[in-house]
Amino acid sequence: MAKISVLMPVYNMAAYIEEAICSILTQTYSDFELLIIDDGSTDGTLDIIRKFDDTRIKVIAHAVNQGLITTLNQGIDCCTGEYIARMDGDDIALPHRFQRQVEFLDTHPDYGVCGSQVYMLGKDSVTTKPVHHEEILCWQLFHCTIVHPTIMIRSSVLVNHGIRYLDYPHAEDYEIWNRLGAATKLMNLPEVLLMYRVHPGQISNTQQQVQLVQSERIRRDQLRLLGIEPTAEEYQTHLDFCHFRIRVHEPAHYYQCLAWAHKLLEGNLRTQRYHHETLNSVLSQCFSFSSY
Repeated sequence: MAKISVLMPVYNMAAYIEEAICSILTQTYSDFELLIIDDGSTDGTLDIIRKFDDTRIKVIAHAVNQGLITTLNQGIDCCTGEYIARMDGDDIALPHRFQRQVEFLDTHPDYGVCGSQVYMLGKDSVTTKPVHHEEILCWQLFHCTIVHPTIMIRSSVLVNHGIRYLDYPHAEDYEIWNRLGAATKLMNLPEVLLMYRVHPGQISNTQQQVQLVQSERIRRDQLRLLGIEPTAEEYQTHLDFCHFRIRVHEPAHYYQCLAWAHKLLEGNLRTQRYHHETLNSVLSQCFSFSSY
């Protein structure tokens, strides 16, 4: 049994799939199986996959498209490794990615999820995702804090807590980090381990409206756990925190945002959901990062 099961669901990735697969096969850490699930591609993706002759590759082909959430859960059930590494068919894993993540998880048994920073191909920028567990959880109030194709998950966490992806289309990763964060510790390594491709065909562009609706659903779920049911105006203020658009030089808006920050802190004092000093620091950063 391989140490790592690499789960790569793909759909119509003919333009990028060869480079993605090669980036996995050339990892410095080689004890893995690569499970590729082609979800009914119609552009020749499956033909490219089948050209690879490597015993570590296992292929499942869907006759018709079943959707990412179904495919991911099927993949988890098929993975046999101690760790499950996610990978997308349009990204590029840097050669030492698995080595670094295995080193971390092997030496930190209380952590069940390990992600990393990414280089954004097409934007020429590097992410600054929060690194430590408590910081990750607090930022989850506002946006997704872990880049999905960077993660390596301890399989036992998924098994022991019965965790699978739920029906939050195009935001299933944002949602699952909240449940995983309640079951185990989360980490983002501070270094870049993946090149994340930005292109017009990716979900965040083609399904943007659906993603926005599901993200609101997730944020409201999180606020509810603080005992807060925001009004329409309060939720818009929350979005101002999410997008760092607090108008610090407009007194009325500034005090409105300050009141919302106090409400979040008061809710946390009641529920003890987050590390309080970390939440206070995150809220302060929302103010300081805003350039409005």
